[in-house]
Amino acid sequence: MLNEQIITDYLMGHLSEAERIVFEQRLTSDPVLRKEVEELRRVWQDLQNAEAETDDEMDALFYRSLQGEKMLETTIVALKPQPWLTYLKYAAAVAGVAITFWLGRQSAPTQIEYRTITAAPPVQKSIERPQSLPETVVEAVELTNHPKNKPKEETISQQIATLRREMKMTQELVILSLLKDQSASERLKGLNYAAALNNPKPAVIQALIKTLREDESLNVRLSTIETLERFKQTDEVKKVLVNQLTQTSEPTEQTTLIETLVRMRVKESLPIFEQLQKDEKVDRSVRLLAGSGIGELAMITD
Repeated sequence: MLNEQIITDYLMGHLSEAERIVFEQRLTSDPVLRKEVEELRRVWQDLQNAEAETDDEMDALFYRSLQGEKMLETTIVALKPQPWLTYLKYAAAVAGVAITFWLGRQSAPTQIEYRTITAAPPVQKSIERPQSLPETVVEAVELTNHPKNKPKEETISQQIATLRREMKMTQELVILSLLKDQSASERLKGLNYAAALNNPKPAVIQALIKTLREDESLNVRLSTIETLERFKQTDEVKKVLVNQLTQTSEPTEQTTLIETLVRMRVKESLPIFEQLQKDEKVDRSVRLLAGSGIGELAMITD
């Protein structure tokens, strides 16, 4: 049932891009699931392609059958028997039943035997522990409140949880693969998938850090900064962003890093901001932004 729901969403195009890629990865490694998808796809296509087609020969056959029914009804009405013959048959049937009943009564008379049953008084047993009665009632109520199909529901819940874990693992593998792709657009797609993760594994974080340090595309590095900001609770991410600010000379990247570190309230970046503010080789807009960041971080109290 669970597979049919996911397959239906896949065939109808209701899955997100990330879910679709994860599901197709699963298809390549699961022949049973692939067979089920093909069967449902064929059924789906047959339903969509089914059309009612007119058939002149079938229409003619239908009207001939209808005319024959009408003629049969006329024939039956014409051959209707006389009423007195019907009554005679009914009388003969009733007489036969009456004779059979009379013969049965004569050959095997019914014997009725009367017995007197005395109800025994209920045996009263002493209750040694009157405290146990409420416990028994509570146990009975608990058994009543638990339906028999609860183990089945728990099994379905376990299957759903297992499938979600498998999909998350597959999604992380897809992200790691996309981040290594030669195409910048594919790497950006992997970053979008990574941004949707709630608790990524360390391998994903390390792949993002490597992308920020080594990727040649400015757009990919900027998108990586935005993705890493979602995991600002990690001290390693803060250190990486601060270090990247000392390595890059691209004004757009410097601006993005300064704004990100200020939002993350990383006071360890104050010395780097001061260096950028004093360096006349740095773009003027970056120096002004660094000075503004110094003022905002200085107001933060631990």
